[in-house]
Amino acid sequence: MSDEQVLGRVNLFIGTQGDHGQLYPGVEMPFGLVKLSPDTYPGAATGSAHGGYDYSDRAVLGFSHTRFSGVGCEGVGGNILVLPTHGAVVADNEPARAALDKDSEVATPGYYAVTLGGPGIRAELTATHHVGLHRYTYLEAAPRAILIDLGRGFNPVRDSHCAATAADELVGEITGEQMPCVGYYRLYFCIRFNRPSRAIDLVVGDCRHGRIWAGKPDGSLRLLVHFSEADDGPLMVKVGLSSISIEQARRNVDAQAPDWDFDGVRTRCRTAWAEVLRKIDVAGPADSETLFYSHLYRTCLSPFDITSSRGTFMGDDGEVRVADGFRAYNGWSNWDTYRTKFPLLALLEPGRMRDMMHSLTMTLEQRMRLVPDEWCFDSYGYSPVPCTRYELSNTMFLDAFAKGIPLIDAEATYNVMAALARLEFRGERGRLGYVPRRPDLTCEYAYDNWAAAEMAKALGKHNDAAFFSERGTWYRNAWDTDLGFPRARDEHGQWLDFPEDPTQINEKYVYEGSMWHWRWLVVHAIGDIVRLMGGSERFLAELKRFFENDLDNHGNEPGIHAPWLFTAAGAPWRSQQWVRRILTEPMLQRYGTHNALAEPYCGRIYRNTPDGLIPEMDDDDGCMAAWYVFSSMGLFPLCVGRPLYALGTPIFEEVTIHHESGNDLRMVSKGWREDAWYIQTARLNGQLVERPWIGHDEIVAGGLLEFEVGSEPNTSWGAASDLPW
Repeated sequence: MSDEQVLGRVNLFIGTQGDHGQLYPGVEMPFGLVKLSPDTYPGAATGSAHGGYDYSDRAVLGFSHTRFSGVGCEGVGGNILVLPTHGAVVADNEPARAALDKDSEVATPGYYAVTLGGPGIRAELTATHHVGLHRYTYLEAAPRAILIDLGRGFNPVRDSHCAATAADELVGEITGEQMPCVGYYRLYFCIRFNRPSRAIDLVVGDCRHGRIWAGKPDGSLRLLVHFSEADDGPLMVKVGLSSISIEQARRNVDAQAPDWDFDGVRTRCRTAWAEVLRKIDVAGPADSETLFYSHLYRTCLSPFDITSSRGTFMGDDGEVRVADGFRAYNGWSNWDTYRTKFPLLALLEPGRMRDMMHSLTMTLEQRMRLVPDEWCFDSYGYSPVPCTRYELSNTMFLDAFAKGIPLIDAEATYNVMAALARLEFRGERGRLGYVPRRPDLTCEYAYDNWAAAEMAKALGKHNDAAFFSERGTWYRNAWDTDLGFPRARDEHGQWLDFPEDPTQINEKYVYEGSMWHWRWLVVHAIGDIVRLMGGSERFLAELKRFFENDLDNHGNEPGIHAPWLFTAAGAPWRSQQWVRRILTEPMLQRYGTHNALAEPYCGRIYRNTPDGLIPEMDDDDGCMAAWYVFSSMGLFPLCVGRPLYALGTPIFEEVTIHHESGNDLRMVSKGWREDAWYIQTARLNGQLVERPWIGHDEIVAGGLLEFEVGSEPNTSWGAASDLPW
């Protein structure tokens, strides 16, 4: 598949309409810091467009340079907003905006363009890792100006400053709030124009003196930069970012976009995306291919490569450091992405994953020294760039290590893992063996402690391994065997009330889910949960009941692995059935994020449309996208930290994974039809495979994995295996 073919299979408008994914169609490099995208009106002004963009909107506030993909709440970022105008300034209480000509809108990896209907301006965008490049073609003779809003963000901007160092350059800094307004980040910028300005007006802000401006106490600062009408050709703008200094923002511009070659930058950005996307080839229905590559794209947006042009980066302790032998990453959203996105990166991007895990080690080590324990997993305090959350990092560290990714400093990473595991069950929690009133946290922390134990075993730390292994079983202390559900206990060991209707979300003792959703949480000891529920027959019956009564909530993460649990309990044909239905068929979905939907949704969950995810379904920084990528290939990392994948049926006739080692794993479904999703037999390199899983090392070794598929289930395939879960 050529570069243009694979790039043409990415639809950046999927999940951009309303509360159906909270995605955006802007431009960025893979794992780039700059995420240059339109902020639409009224969505970005009211906060309903969490990533700044709503496909339904018909006006734009401008084009901002930072954001996270589909993380919910009010989003994070939305800084340094640029809007080309004819020089008119609206009142202070009215946001400046321009009409969007939707018919003219184009979005593809590395390039976004739209015509602003009111001013008659063609806006085009592309980007490097740290520089956003704008090209504005004025379609009629009229005054030319650029409105720069330094006080806007999806969360409040704490302060902003700007100085005009030359007629064609502005520099400054902004300090923005993290989501949800608990910490802050500071970014420095260098803005350059391809021609000198003739005047700069302060629209909103507190002018200090000369050509230096400061924002109001609320951070608001807007400047209107005027240019001569006589100049021919497009008006172009570069916005370079750095978390280190203004001077480094300048260097990033000079290194990454030294001239005004818009088309050259666009080509390099598109080439970088093609290199990432071509690591997997799929062959199947056109709509499924588009969904696959669009979601694969969404898994490669964060964390951000913050390594400067000089090989330096800003630490979470506010110290400038040298990235010696690695690329530095920041911008973490781990609570959901640990489940699917980072395991996918461990498979497809092991080199980057090595550097990411080293960067995360440093980030967490610094945070544990600088913020109180209870703040560690949220984005409290200072971070160099926008961030969200840090939970379940231990599972990511172990997963990388278990899959043969050489950690740069395994001892340092283990020390962080051990400290996190101890922190989770600190004080009273360690004495009780559970988190009072929070069975969900008890189970999550047990998983993280299991990961620390497995890492300790691998490093020969036997005493630590025994200590953390015991804590890894503490999910049992939050499990009511009579009910067959997790259940809250108080500080005295007494069971607390259990909901009369455990299918309802009330968030009294668990977060973002019902007791049914959290019932399937424990993945590092599935065999033990099967035993606690009374054996495999009852476990499978209850799981079947869960799906057949529409209790599944695929719009939120606590239970997204549940359809794959049939495989782990000896009935892989039922996983093949339900995973295929979620991927391709209409489903009834009753739940939103925090409660039942006002009206149940019935339809396909993943669609090639702007409302391409179900209501209230955040993509959550690529977590749901990676679920689609894995599941549509017939693979799933059921227990992150174990180097194996549950095996199911690909929705494609053929899939080829090109591993960084140079080996290819080709997966072929013989007898493939859209209504044939049951595995009859499987062979790996000619050898019959009866087990419903494949090892990471087997994928890396490459070869041919062949499935015979049919329209009726083979209930014996994979059922009698010695299951590793």
